[in-house]
Amino acid sequence: MSSIRLQAHRGVSSEFPENTLAAFQASVDEGYKLIELDPKFTLDDQCVILHDRTLNRTARDANGNKPEPDTRIDQVTLQQAQQFEYGSWFDPKFKGEPIPTLDDVIKFIRKNTISFKFDNVWETFPPERRELFLAQLEAANLGSKIGFTCRTLECLEIVAARFKDCELHWDGDNALETLKAVAKIAKNHRLTIWLCYPCPMTNWFKGERASEQLAKTAHQFGDVGIWILSEESQLHDTINIFRADAIETTGHIKPFMLDKHTM
Repeated sequence: MSSIRLQAHRGVSSEFPENTLAAFQASVDEGYKLIELDPKFTLDDQCVILHDRTLNRTARDANGNKPEPDTRIDQVTLQQAQQFEYGSWFDPKFKGEPIPTLDDVIKFIRKNTISFKFDNVWETFPPERRELFLAQLEAANLGSKIGFTCRTLECLEIVAARFKDCELHWDGDNALETLKAVAKIAKNHRLTIWLCYPCPMTNWFKGERASEQLAKTAHQFGDVGIWILSEESQLHDTINIFRADAIETTGHIKPFMLDKHTM
């Protein structure tokens, strides 16, 4: 069995509605090792799981209608957000899928062995909401089953100090001096440095993309993660050139595929 950890982007979002318990359960059932998810806050300071700042793309009412244009998650209460379902936009068979709360995710983590990685959007929360988010996870005491993605040294320091057993995921600047600082902060934590796979799917990304040399440099300081793969053909470079320890995929790359490429 391959030692590479396969990470499901928003759960198995290729076949299930993203950031839902259905997508998370599929990740467990199919053998993924990590789940990436996106926290947000409602108007009444309840943490939920949703990628967009608005509800319009993924929320539908009982009649299948979208919310009013530009309905922001931080401008509705949790009760209002829960009046919509978050599955039928993807496929009618998922109609009724609720928006997960952070509490739902915590319960899910306790029931399963899979690890969760929170997207770096948490860094953008106002101070009071950032504290609510971190305090809720701190109280849950989930150990190494949670990780935080960071792109600033300040936020890396915060979670490294507060969560002694959590995983740390770096997707900020990859200059040598920065990586040295990251590794120093992340001491005693499992650290993964994420590099962007060079493909059309990530053309929007303006930072430095994965290369053999960059991956070698990153490996001096921690594990190397490559995001985001959507085709099995991309595994060759990811495994044999970048020597990835972790791979993020929307779900198009399945765990059994790793075994074929690492035998």
